[in-house]
Amino acid sequence: MYNKLGIGLILTFAIGGALAEESCDQLKSQIQRLEKRIDILERTAKQSQDAVLDLKKQNGDLAASGKTQQQKLTEISSKIAALEGKQTVLGGSLDQLTRDTELKTQTIDEAITTRSKWYGAAIAVVLLLLGGCYWYLRRRSDASEQSLSAQVKSAIDTVRSTEEKIAKADTALADSLFEILNKLKVQEMSAVANGQANHAEPDHHLPLKLADEIHRMRKRLASLPEDTKGLTPLQKSLERLESELGEQGYEIVDHTGMAYTENLSVKARFVPSDELGTDQKIISKVVVPQVNYQGVMIRMADIEVSIGS
Repeated sequence: MYNKLGIGLILTFAIGGALAEESCDQLKSQIQRLEKRIDILERTAKQSQDAVLDLKKQNGDLAASGKTQQQKLTEISSKIAALEGKQTVLGGSLDQLTRDTELKTQTIDEAITTRSKWYGAAIAVVLLLLGGCYWYLRRRSDASEQSLSAQVKSAIDTVRSTEEKIAKADTALADSLFEILNKLKVQEMSAVANGQANHAEPDHHLPLKLADEIHRMRKRLASLPEDTKGLTPLQKSLERLESELGEQGYEIVDHTGMAYTENLSVKARFVPSDELGTDQKIISKVVVPQVNYQGVMIRMADIEVSIGS
């Protein structure tokens, strides 16, 4: 029985201890929650206190700013009043200046009107004098122009006469050279007929001279105006002379205007030219023409080549 009673007491104490321990845990949990709430409340109170202090500071700043603004408004009002006073004074001065200006303008207009009449009369007199001078100078200028025109016409007539004389002289020279060639040809034919033909190397001295003269006359013919008298006989005489040289086996080669290539057998001088494109090479002048005899070159041409830059 005592064992049962002991066991019951033990159980009672065990249950009571368990219940007490459970109550203690609940109290601890509640205390922790209360501590958390206290912390939150303390932080909230601190924030509220800080906000109150900040609002008080802002209120003080606003009060000080309001005083400053009031002072500035007072100063601005004073300046506006001073400006209005100055504006009133300035308005009076402007009215007086306007009246003075109108009076001076009227005086100046009257003076200008009077002077304009005198100036108009003076200008009329000057214009009359200028007109007389212009008429006199115009007459002298017309006389001078007529004299100058006569001098120019005389000079042109002299040049034309000289050009015609040059054409006639070249024609006579070409005819004389043609006669010389004919005589040489007749002599050679007579020598062949008599069995006295010379089988030695032919003498090219005279044909080369003739080629130079023909080339010179060709350049002069190209430089003369087309309406120069005597050009047609000169052209025919040159054609006949060249034809006679051709019958004797000679050919004059004129390279003027041809494109220059490295394989040409010529003596060349190169001159830069702005009128040609890059790498363009044109034979612009023939100093001495090339001469062939029976298809073989016996004299090399001397030329001038323009090179594009």
